[in-house]
Amino acid sequence: MSPDDTTAQIHVSVDGPYLVTADVEILDADGHPIHTRGPVTHLCRCGGSRNAPLCDATHGLKGFDGTETPGASDAIDTPDTEHAACTPCIRALVDGPLQLVGDVEVIGSDGDVHDTAGRRALCRCGRSRTKPFCDNTHLRVGFRDPVPEGESREPPTLYEWAGGIEALERLTERFYGDLLSEPDPILEPVFRGMDPGHPRHVAAWLGETFGGPAAFTVEHGGYEHMVSRHRGLALTEEQRRRWVERMCATADLVGLPADPDFRANFVGYLEWGTRIAVFNSAPGATVIEHAPVPQWGWGQSPPYTPQPWETGTLD
Repeated sequence: MSPDDTTAQIHVSVDGPYLVTADVEILDADGHPIHTRGPVTHLCRCGGSRNAPLCDATHGLKGFDGTETPGASDAIDTPDTEHAACTPCIRALVDGPLQLVGDVEVIGSDGDVHDTAGRRALCRCGRSRTKPFCDNTHLRVGFRDPVPEGESREPPTLYEWAGGIEALERLTERFYGDLLSEPDPILEPVFRGMDPGHPRHVAAWLGETFGGPAAFTVEHGGYEHMVSRHRGLALTEEQRRRWVERMCATADLVGLPADPDFRANFVGYLEWGTRIAVFNSAPGATVIEHAPVPQWGWGQSPPYTPQPWETGTLD
């Protein structure tokens, strides 16, 4: 039996997601249709996605083993008499597998079509012994989707991931020390006569921004103080770019985490924050007078944090 391009198909990728092709309705665990972009929809099968039932590449971060060992399945099923009559549909069941309704082919990573007679549920907890099919292991490990509020293990803050205030002070002390000991013709004029406490103040600002204690607000005057220190400086785009460039280089020198997730968000904040600083420093600029210290998180790339059902032992 060979796949038909007009048939709804699920391709099982090697140690990765289900690739859904052709015209098939996909419903999330709340029963809402998933609006897809492009010809292929990637559905999680490792159990770790923060965007279930869609894949968010967690399988690569956790080293998911998706080896297919299909066997008899006792998961929730739809009677065979309904399969051909129903419009093709894939349903993410609450705290359970992906249920196949209608004519949907499951194609293994080796290119062969799996026999789905009596097996109409695909594992999405990542723990089944009969991958890609469900064997009800999700019940034993406590797989959750949707995850109730308060039960999800949240990733550490950027502040924690960076190493806390000690790491940020190490960063700023080295940054400003190098900048003034080896005078930078572009930046030195801005920091000439700098307050000796300035590096610690910047570290406190970064710490609070990245999810740490509100030290800058409590001890250094918060957002309003930061804005006041930039007024009238007339910072240039060349100075802004140079500051970001040197800060990134110093992050390497002092050993801040080098993983792409942290660095993408670290650099993202430096770019955003310095552009705001340039605007606020322009002569006659109309600035936002009062606001909290910004809060910067992981955006689209949080680090992998195992959920409870991913780490429990199986009998």
